[in-house]
Amino acid sequence: MSRGVAMRLSLLLTALLAVSSAGWAQQRSEWVGADSCRDCHEERHESWHRTYHRSMTQVATAETVLGDFDGEPRTWWGMTIRPVKRNGQFWFDYYRTPNDAAPIASHRIVRTVGSHRYQQYLTREATRDGNSAAGNHYRLHMLWHIEEQRWIHMNAVFLGPDDQSFDHQVALWNQNCIFCHNTGPEPGLQNYAELQQRAARGEMVSLDQQADFQSAVVDLGIACESCHGPGAEHVRRNQSFIARQWHRLVGDASIVNPDELAQQASVEVCAQCHAQRAPKPALIKDWITSGPAYRAGGDLLATVDPVWIDTAPPAGSDPDLFRLRFWPDGTPRLTAYEYQGLAQSACYLQSDSLTCNSCHSMHGGDPAGMMTDWQRSDAPCLECHQQFADDPAQHSRHAPDTQASRCVSCHMPKMVYGVMTFHRSHRIERPQPARQAAQQRPNACNLCHLDQTYAWAQQQTERLWPQAESASVLVNDRVPAGVQELLAGDPVQRALAAWSLAQRSPLSSASTMAWNDLLLDSMLLDTYPAVRRFASQALLANTMNQSRRQGLLGYDFMADQASRKQQLRPLLQQGGDTTGTLAAQAFALDPAVIAQLRKLGIKKSVGIDVGE
Repeated sequence: MSRGVAMRLSLLLTALLAVSSAGWAQQRSEWVGADSCRDCHEERHESWHRTYHRSMTQVATAETVLGDFDGEPRTWWGMTIRPVKRNGQFWFDYYRTPNDAAPIASHRIVRTVGSHRYQQYLTREATRDGNSAAGNHYRLHMLWHIEEQRWIHMNAVFLGPDDQSFDHQVALWNQNCIFCHNTGPEPGLQNYAELQQRAARGEMVSLDQQADFQSAVVDLGIACESCHGPGAEHVRRNQSFIARQWHRLVGDASIVNPDELAQQASVEVCAQCHAQRAPKPALIKDWITSGPAYRAGGDLLATVDPVWIDTAPPAGSDPDLFRLRFWPDGTPRLTAYEYQGLAQSACYLQSDSLTCNSCHSMHGGDPAGMMTDWQRSDAPCLECHQQFADDPAQHSRHAPDTQASRCVSCHMPKMVYGVMTFHRSHRIERPQPARQAAQQRPNACNLCHLDQTYAWAQQQTERLWPQAESASVLVNDRVPAGVQELLAGDPVQRALAAWSLAQRSPLSSASTMAWNDLLLDSMLLDTYPAVRRFASQALLANTMNQSRRQGLLGYDFMADQASRKQQLRPLLQQGGDTTGTLAAQAFALDPAVIAQLRKLGIKKSVGIDVGE
């Protein structure tokens, strides 16, 4: 693990050890595990079993491991990894160079994390007393991207720059991932008192090097009791057929049904994971030893504090640690902050019935998004906004039966980064192009109309919706929004602009050439691998020349700068223009403006701690 990561963990634990603890003992006997639910709830158990929640964390086997452990070397950030399979087990072998005969280290894969978009891999180190059945679990250096069917270094997954060290994103599973990716987590930090004494003496305390975990979970993955609460009492009450029939008639208070909870309590069932949060100071010791105190149906906010834009980071850490996870107006721009977005929404605040289950189904529909066809339509919105039901296009002012006319396209645009793509914002709001541009955050109009200015979007908003808020702030009325975001934005803005270009083709061939020109520049000059990945995807989506497409398919967004330039040289000879002249001409701009925007983008290049 890198010195930077160790330092951050040390600071966190030092703050963690400096507070008192109220103390509680988590009762393992209150949990029963998902298998105990199957006999009585076979259909529900089967529908849960199909979800990606169920397979969030798994033991590494031939059935669960999705990556291609083909033995081929992957060299990034100065080291080589060969993913190999030996005797039915999966390994990462590490080499200093691709040509070395023997590895300098080998780590066996014992668990997987994820099965939908990508899959990460955990290894285990025995405890200091030699107990190999427990011990610290570490997230290793590469993941398998399921859609792209390729290996990707963890440094390219999050919004960090090229100058990360090889092991910068190695993470200790026991003190972070265990909480949201499993059911009934008990981290089991064994040497808390020892670490507390070291911290009290002013010594540097590093979780990755000094912590001794013996963690346990009820179920690997997110299972029944995560949402319905511990089931031991429910099972005890329903042993007999007569008892089961009786409780079906009158209900059973020993188990939780989120649909029957009050609005806030229902939302908090999801917020225990979908709201980045920190345990209350008095509960930190128990959090890291016995696990969270919250149980489904309880009061989540009595045990944790959600992270907001103005939340103070741990003492001694990056002062922008939390601030950069939000757009400047406080809207979340990373996943796992869905609760924070919803809690800022008028639709939620002015309703007593809108919950996560209004739009998501835990036991039905498509496991991708956990939504039924009804929930994917405009129907959930129209339940409250019935005045638009007869003629939605009259309100949307866009062609009916298109994505542009969907409620969520304008009121929940995709501008939230996570798991290497962009997702819908869960802050339900009205597009206000000028105001939102002045707040240095995206607006729904310009995410589609990338080749138009913020001022144009504001004018159209006022024309199409006469009651819309008039602009009270000045915005750039010359440079298209997409150009500003791609060249002068911070890493999230640049990545979002490139991703948005990949989702829709520019309006004309001349515009396509201009965008491709800017994207080639982005691929050459950007120092963030995640941004380069989205730029290359946008080029592939908008490039018709087959020779150029083949060149793009061979482009490695994780390669070092010299290698990338070598890979891109043939593409540039086929029409690329690193001076920005073509783009400047297409958008009627002075080339100096392009150069100025690039300088501003470099100035705003600050690594963002995603927190996944």
